[in-house]
Amino acid sequence: MKEPKREAGLGKTALVIASAGTLLAAYIIIGIFAARWLQRLIGGSEIWVAVGAISGMALGIINVALLIKKFLGEQNG
Repeated sequence: MKEPKREAGLGKTALVIASAGTLLAAYIIIGIFAARWLQRLIGGSEIWVAVGAISGMALGIINVALLIKKFLGEQNG
């Protein structure tokens, strides 16, 4: 019986990279919209939008790092 291939194909690698970029963009956009909502709710300054974008970017980078770590772990093991 043949052993299944453990290496990720080109298609799977491309999907992981594309999903990482999409996740990062989604986190940034969600952070901006959440900050704008909070700004309107409490009547804050424009700095809230920048804080929301930076927070979304930080959360997105963490999520992408975990996704890549999981993907690389699947390849090795």
